[in-house]
Amino acid sequence: MSSLRMSAAKFWLGLRKKYRSDPEAFRRTARTRAYPTVPALPRALHALTNVEERKVAGRAVFKLTPRQRASGWHLIYAHGGAYVNEFILPHWRIIESLIRHTGASVTVPIYPLAPEFTHRDAYPFLTEVYRQVLATTPATQVALCGDSAGGGLALGQTFHFRDLGLPLPGRLILFSPWLDLAMTNPGIPAIEPRDVMLSTARLLEAGQWWAGGDDLSLPTLSPIHGDLRGLPPIDVFQGTDDLFILDARELRGKVEAVGGSIRLYEYPGAFHVFVGATFTPEARDAFRKVAHGLGSSHRE
Repeated sequence: MSSLRMSAAKFWLGLRKKYRSDPEAFRRTARTRAYPTVPALPRALHALTNVEERKVAGRAVFKLTPRQRASGWHLIYAHGGAYVNEFILPHWRIIESLIRHTGASVTVPIYPLAPEFTHRDAYPFLTEVYRQVLATTPATQVALCGDSAGGGLALGQTFHFRDLGLPLPGRLILFSPWLDLAMTNPGIPAIEPRDVMLSTARLLEAGQWWAGGDDLSLPTLSPIHGDLRGLPPIDVFQGTDDLFILDARELRGKVEAVGGSIRLYEYPGAFHVFVGATFTPEARDAFRKVAHGLGSSHRE
């Protein structure tokens, strides 16, 4: 069973499910919007870390370094939002919790979003960010991390970096990753009524924008179709009331079938990217497990 706090958060999110399920409203909003900006960092993050902002290929990149008890790990965090929606305050809260629990430095690349841009614009930018991180940190101490679309992007980057001959990161940390843009798993319709966050119709639209006419099954778009041999250890954190739970289970099976290392942590009744509700016991447990996986002591 989910905790009382998880149930309360899920109830509140469910109040806006109808709006989020309207593909026409989604299409109209995305096509007419002003391009998103990044919300200011919370005061707590400024107190916790030294914050550097720089430009890479004209785009903002933030680096947050713990002021005390740094662990030596460096996370590169890709935010979620169906490749369309902007970086929002809960993403900063996730990053704050990661730093408090792991002592890691975190680089946050603000990658270009659809429908204005596609994956073809994002990957060169993300590759340059990765190269710059490797210039100061051994690849074995780098973890690619992300939520939802950002989780899929973290895994997709691993395939891309391997193809370029770059050293692979030491670990992958995926929160509710979007692994198949085409949403092909036949079990998805049965789960959708329980999902208070996601709409298949809107996801399919967003996925087409992000692909920009390319085949949705490309591993850099839908990493569940990639060659999963030789990947770094993967930790996946997933709620059971989430459209993406089925693909997460399929990913586990495929990685294990080729001898890879993957741990899938399922949280009963938890919603999509539940770690954004950092006040819930489930989210706190997930962050503790991330710290354990990185060999970091509990620091909260």
